[in-house]
Amino acid sequence: MAILQVDPNRYDVWHAFPTYFLEQSPVYVKGSVTTPTAFIEVMGHGIVAEAEVLLVEMIEQPDDPYWLGAEKEEMATYSLVDLIQLHFHHPLLKIGMYEADEPYESIHQKWMDGYHVPSSKWTKEDYEAHLFREKLVAPYAPVTTCSVCEINLFERYGNDASKLMEYHLQDDAGIWVCPTCHKAIHTLD
Repeated sequence: MAILQVDPNRYDVWHAFPTYFLEQSPVYVKGSVTTPTAFIEVMGHGIVAEAEVLLVEMIEQPDDPYWLGAEKEEMATYSLVDLIQLHFHHPLLKIGMYEADEPYESIHQKWMDGYHVPSSKWTKEDYEAHLFREKLVAPYAPVTTCSVCEINLFERYGNDASKLMEYHLQDDAGIWVCPTCHKAIHTLD
């Protein structure tokens, strides 16, 4: 087993994980795995992170400001993990795109494949240069609603939504899109 699960109704993963990832602070996640690194699934959403498992222990619910609700749980097994990579919109690891008992190697391969050049039209160098140009043209998003799928990221990510928006540059004009739609646009190009 290589997947730890987080219930977004019990833990504010959308704000906690970016904070802990940027601070490079370890975080407790309920459950345990049999591998030295694990993938973290947000229930109902998909795999969002790869993490190194630092230790596993039987404890009461850890002290963490991102727990939702007042009641604490009884003793349970928790894994202390260090987030290695974080990707809330991974194109290959959304819910339903992997099995709960899928081998670690298979999930790891999908995780890595999500970062490759999205279509045969691009060389790796051209694609990276294009993304760099897009970031230079518009480094900060003035909007939080995707121009393609029309989902307002503010509803899920709050004030971090504008940081997640990406600028898509095409023919010297551009639009603001969510990371998932941006990847899809480049895949379909």
